[in-house]
Amino acid sequence: MDKKEILARSQKENILQDEFAAFVEQKAQATAYILILIYSALACLVFFLQTHFTGKAYGDYRAFLFCFAITFGSRSFQHFRSHRKAKDILFVLIAFCIAIVTFISILNHEMEIL
Repeated sequence: MDKKEILARSQKENILQDEFAAFVEQKAQATAYILILIYSALACLVFFLQTHFTGKAYGDYRAFLFCFAITFGSRSFQHFRSHRKAKDILFVLIAFCIAIVTFISILNHEMEIL
């Protein structure tokens, strides 16, 4: 066997491992995305309820709402680029509007500039 045949055979044998590694990486990223969304939503809810009922909280719910909106909007944008569905671009617009309003609210509350 010459060098090219050995290399071609090796690539054919390793293609399943490469596909499996890509599959595992994709699943890990999808799981991380879901966990970020869940954590941001729960933290936002807890801090909002603390602020609403006690007047103060351990953290600012708006920061977590901002994180949630950016993460959800980015993922929806990737879905839109892949599938070109109108609902995905609608989710992008809504999420980024929420992120902008939240960011302005954070600036206004903390720095009192607006």
